[in-house]
Amino acid sequence: MNIPKYPTPRMDTESGTTIRRFAAFLLDGIIFGLATLVLLVPASFLGDAVTVVVGLIISVVAFVYVFFLEGMYGYTPGKYALGLVVVKSDGSNCTIGASVLRNLLLIVDSLPFAYLIGIVLILLTDKDQRVGDLAADTVVVRRQ
Repeated sequence: MNIPKYPTPRMDTESGTTIRRFAAFLLDGIIFGLATLVLLVPASFLGDAVTVVVGLIISVVAFVYVFFLEGMYGYTPGKYALGLVVVKSDGSNCTIGASVLRNLLLIVDSLPFAYLIGIVLILLTDKDQRVGDLAADTVVVRRQ
């Protein structure tokens, strides 16, 4: 399968991506959860110290996974599978800096619980942007 480095975004398709974004988030969580399980179960047989080290490595990889993939390619496997790409609001490619900013602000989007602020902003903003998207000047659109 030949995956393009950075898919061509279909600008002005921000609206109506909310369900796809949620499904992509769940799919990425499942992928990462399975990978974590595969690594942590064997580590647990090697002792507590190894389990803690592997857990810390997995935590770092989780952040890098999203930061790097969205910053370099515009998508995670979940977003790619659901036909989405993250771009700057002017249609240019997302950068690693923008990806780091938008994803670190997931903490704010998640407040006070259950991703409430993020959901409310996605529903209220013209381009379905959450706090992280607004701060990083990014949008999630469909890809061609």
